[in-house]
Amino acid sequence: MKKTLLTTLFIATILTGCANSPENTTDLINTWAVSSIDGYTQPVDALTIKPQLTINKNFNATYSGCNTLTGKIRITTQDITTRNLISTQKMCIQNEQATVDGFVKQMLTGPSDFLVNSNTLILSSDNHTVTFKRVVKK
Repeated sequence: MKKTLLTTLFIATILTGCANSPENTTDLINTWAVSSIDGYTQPVDALTIKPQLTINKNFNATYSGCNTLTGKIRITTQDITTRNLISTQKMCIQNEQATVDGFVKQMLTGPSDFLVNSNTLILSSDNHTVTFKRVVKK
């Protein structure tokens, strides 16, 4: 498992230099489903419905998990953060959903490095990495 995490971080580090340029920020505009945390698919695999992060053309972000998070994304060439992040205050059971939601909230309040590559969005800080996969509309 450590090998998976190290590989993910290594690839993200290599690709970050070319992927974070301002001209690639339009690639963020999409709906993304959480796929792993720190290279591990658990606890995400335990969820019946995968939480999603939707970023619109005005860079407003909405995350749907147990609680809903909304805010305006601020992007620099180095990182991504959200301004005025608002959250619902549901009493979420401390389970896999609460764990996933906590990591995503931490990444959104950032600042977090970001990488958009094909169908993958990676948000990372000094301590954690959350990976999202592009949601294909049917």
